[in-house]
This record gives sequence, C-alpha cells and structure tokens, in this order.
Amino acid sequence: MKFDKILQRISEQLYGDEKLRSNLTDAEATLVFDWAMHWIEEQAGSTKDEASAKQIAQRALAQTRPVISAINALAARSGEIPLTDAVAALESALKIKVPRPHVFKLLTLLASATWRMQSESAKNNP
Repeated sequence: MKFDKILQRISEQLYGDEKLRSNLTDAEATLVFDWAMHWIEEQAGSTKDEASAKQIAQRALAQTRPVISAINALAARSGEIPLTDAVAALESALKIKVPRPHVFKLLTLLASATWRMQSESAKNNP
C-alpha cells in the first residue's frame, strides 16, 4: 500500500476515537470504519508525493468524521432505523447541497444496493 505510515497514523486517529463508535456494535463499527479507511486510502493514494498524501489524507479524515459521527448517533436508537432518518442524518453531516440530478443517481444506486443486500441475505439465510 502506498504511503503506509501516513495511513497507519490516520487509522490510529480514526479507530482510537471512542466517541465515533460508542453506539456501534463491533460489526457495525468495522463496516463504517473500513468504509472510511477505504475512502481515505483512495484519496491519498491518488497523489504522487508524501506531503500531498498527508494533506489529502487529513482532509479525507476530516471529511469522514462527521459522517461517522452521524452514523454513530443513529446507532444509539434501538430497533430498525427508517431509511429517511438515515438519509437526513447523512445529508446534515455532509453539509453540502446535492444537485437534483445527483439525488436521482443516488436514489438509483441506493435501490440497486438495497436489492443486492436483500438478495445476498436471502442466499445466506434460506
């Protein structure tokens, strides 16, 4: 992996922040933190030098923290979480306006991902 030391430090910062995972089960935390690290690695890996990688990794970490925090806050709820509540929390955490065409693209991606997960779940739990 490119820029291993930088990514290791970022990983330690992320995984070491208990307030980002306090309401998540271990499986949920693994899913969320693995997503965040993948995003950070993808962003930092697109650079050519270590100084740029460090700066971009820090920016990507700052970008993922509010999303993880919003997910952790959702996890404090018991039972099923309505998708509308989850989307509203994510939208608030992103702090950006999503253009109309992007909303439709996101909705179609979400529908496809949901169907895939249902299909996989049905295969694993006949």
